[in-house]
Amino acid sequence: MKSRKPLFLAAALLLSAGVVQAEPIVFGTTPNLQTAPVVVAAEKGYFDEEGVEVEFVNFTSGRAALEAIIGGQLDMGFMAEYPVAVAALNEQEFRVVAGLSKYAANRIISKASVGFETVHDLEGKRVGTTVGSNAAYFAELVLGNAGVNAEIVNVAPPDIVPALARGDIDAGVMFPDFYPAAAEALGDDYREQLSSDYIANFVLAASPAMVDERAADVEAFLRALVKAESFIEENPSEAQAILSQATQGALTPEAVAGKWSEAEYAIVLDETLVELLLSQAQWVVEGGILSGDLSREKLLSYFATDALESVDPDRVSLD
Repeated sequence: MKSRKPLFLAAALLLSAGVVQAEPIVFGTTPNLQTAPVVVAAEKGYFDEEGVEVEFVNFTSGRAALEAIIGGQLDMGFMAEYPVAVAALNEQEFRVVAGLSKYAANRIISKASVGFETVHDLEGKRVGTTVGSNAAYFAELVLGNAGVNAEIVNVAPPDIVPALARGDIDAGVMFPDFYPAAAEALGDDYREQLSSDYIANFVLAASPAMVDERAADVEAFLRALVKAESFIEENPSEAQAILSQATQGALTPEAVAGKWSEAEYAIVLDETLVELLLSQAQWVVEGGILSGDLSREKLLSYFATDALESVDPDRVSLD
């Protein structure tokens, strides 16, 4: 693979060799397993090919990226679906333009020393998670589906692994970025259970102005991602190497390869995303986190499907 300067430095510009739009798309993201199509599209020159200039700004939090879109600091950004449900309940101004990837390896982490083998072993135990997050949504969903009555303990994201190691909690439901740290901290005592009860959907959101006034740029951006999706499917080893390089050492090639099967890449807008957002919105309201009501019709008003339908109408299936 030819040498290039590291991608995704804050405010780094990708200049097209051809005709580009009058101003770049300011895009909030970070290179990780979920954003592989964006990373590949940048490295392989697909944005250039589509005549779109992209200014990448590093955002490690999807929630922060969505807030920046709403506040006018970003044109587009990447995030998990949960901030979208919250923003829709708050009637904030944004649009979902495409799904990017899905993550199907969410897990509950505990210890052999507390007798953990399955989620049923958490009856009456303390489960640490971050209340008001999609991790907490996952925790309550898994426990509820299993009929397990456990105590939910609110713990900040970086504190879950230390709390679990100390024994302050019996299990932890954390963001996937913390799984390696948990395995390292717990060593031979580490135990986990994967669950498909919650499959995280990662999406691309844009400002209404971006959708309304720069529709051709959004379409070009999505065309580049569709090319990247095909490349990832046909050249997984090279795509993994590209992603590892983009993280500048944060993810080794071996780590990327080990995680690769946990993600699914598809530039689509589908019914599973709609159902998940409605479920999360209901959970938020029932939990007293926010008030309001998010109907299907109201939720769909936050979807801007024209650009993706122009790229490929079969990629939009909102029945």
